[in-house]
Amino acid sequence: MTVKQQSLILAAMVLLSVLSVSASKSTQPTSKIKSPFRLTTIVLDAGHGGRDPGNVGPGRENEKDINLAITLKLAALIREKTAYDVHLTRSADRWISLTDRAHIANQSPPSQTLFISIHCNSHSNSHVHGLESYIFNLQATDKSAAELAKWENDEEVVNPVDFIINNLYKRSVEKYSWEAARIVQSVLVSHLGSRNRNRNAPDKMVRRAPFRVLVNAKVPSLLVELGYLSNKSEYKKLSSATYQDKVANALLMSIQRFDQATRESLTNRIEARLP
Repeated sequence: MTVKQQSLILAAMVLLSVLSVSASKSTQPTSKIKSPFRLTTIVLDAGHGGRDPGNVGPGRENEKDINLAITLKLAALIREKTAYDVHLTRSADRWISLTDRAHIANQSPPSQTLFISIHCNSHSNSHVHGLESYIFNLQATDKSAAELAKWENDEEVVNPVDFIINNLYKRSVEKYSWEAARIVQSVLVSHLGSRNRNRNAPDKMVRRAPFRVLVNAKVPSLLVELGYLSNKSEYKKLSSATYQDKVANALLMSIQRFDQATRESLTNRIEARLP
């Protein structure tokens, strides 16, 4: 690393530290998009694909296939039951870079778009199970979050300077990413009966980690880990078409609740300004 890069990282880290101290006064991010947020577009990202199988369950089914199956079911539900536009980063078993996935999301306005990256987890301890939802942050919530991000980022080289600079820019959408992740986690846990692993987060609701797929996204974005394929019970459910339908319906419900929450927030802000 050059001296110039080291200087940039140091300066960015100092600024990030100041912003983090300010943000830590509240468990909920307070940054705002420049224009009022109004959800019209959903970008769905089926994690992994092609030469990258992701995690592999005890029945040898690849994570990439489970992610895609759930994503396609969710996309179909959105088109059938809502007026949202929906775009997919991949609709078949093909590899696409993490940077390109974010680029697809960035084709839509940040004040109208939600990006959801769909994954399944794994652990060396087969007893570990449950749901996790993440938003981007350079500082991982904990060791396991940091290790997960490192594994997910492993296929691509990351420029640390870009990582830090993009983290600063992403604060303009952080409030909406946080709200979406909070709602997604709550709805999925409630409707799927899964363990809520986000309770270990500092705010008890949303986990954070430096995921490469999220860092370049200029729209509100989150990554959800729907369960552990290393756990036989969760693997059996996640590889079941019936359970995948249930997951897709719960995700649709969470998207609609997020939309409702942001609309109510806009209405309250407008009413607060009235004489």
